[in-house]
Amino acid sequence: MNILEILTAGQGGQVVGNLAKSFGIDRQQAAGVLEAVIPELSRNMERQSFNRGGLADLIAALGKANYEKALAPNAPLTSPGIKEAGIEALDTVLWSKDRSRTVAHRAARESGVDENLIKEMLPAIAAIVMGGIDSKARGALATIGNEVGAPIAKAADIDIGDQRPLPVPGDRPGIGRANNPYGDLSDIIRRGGKSIPGGGKPRAPRAPSDNNGGGIQLPPGGGSLDTVIRDLLGGIAGFQSKGVIGWIIRYFVVRWGWSFVQSILRRLLTGR
Repeated sequence: MNILEILTAGQGGQVVGNLAKSFGIDRQQAAGVLEAVIPELSRNMERQSFNRGGLADLIAALGKANYEKALAPNAPLTSPGIKEAGIEALDTVLWSKDRSRTVAHRAARESGVDENLIKEMLPAIAAIVMGGIDSKARGALATIGNEVGAPIAKAADIDIGDQRPLPVPGDRPGIGRANNPYGDLSDIIRRGGKSIPGGGKPRAPRAPSDNNGGGIQLPPGGGSLDTVIRDLLGGIAGFQSKGVIGWIIRYFVVRWGWSFVQSILRRLLTGR
């Protein structure tokens, strides 16, 4: 089950219902927006994960706020706290406001929901997605952290549901920031050179907040740290390790459609 299925079908559909209520649309429209936006976020996460720096940024972003609070049935999705946390997540995943606008435009075309409303919804959706990924990955990330000497501390209690702003980035030096439970792990990913030993099921993580690990299992054969974590995130976010070439092929098929690709192949093969 990937993150889209988790958020649209899990928890009795509470996430969809709260998103609809928060932004004044019906459940079908809210589900349609999620189904249009989440694959876009997933594709950008996949592209970012191809290098260690991008992967380290993703892991650090997961720990910058207690995103799982956005999954609560009555989470205040329009509150300044969630909006600020979601914008920071979007900045990490999409990199620019232009890409956010592009995502909103495509989602409006696919879902039929007003584009300006989707722009307002994007930070909340980003916070929800990060919360869903963290809730599924936390147990495995804690195990990985223990293996490489970066134990995962209890998540910082940054309340993204009220009106308190997130800490100013300069207040926490470096990627391994004191209030970020994944900060040290992010640093190790960025430096590279670490491997995860094999040996079947992972040992029970020691972190006190990892009891929602989602049953994620690490590969029995182990592997390089960045590859193992990329596979872990890919299994949750909905992308797999097919490499850069595979990503480019899927990018063109998704962007311009299979019919366009077929027309090019037809011209190459038949000359028409």
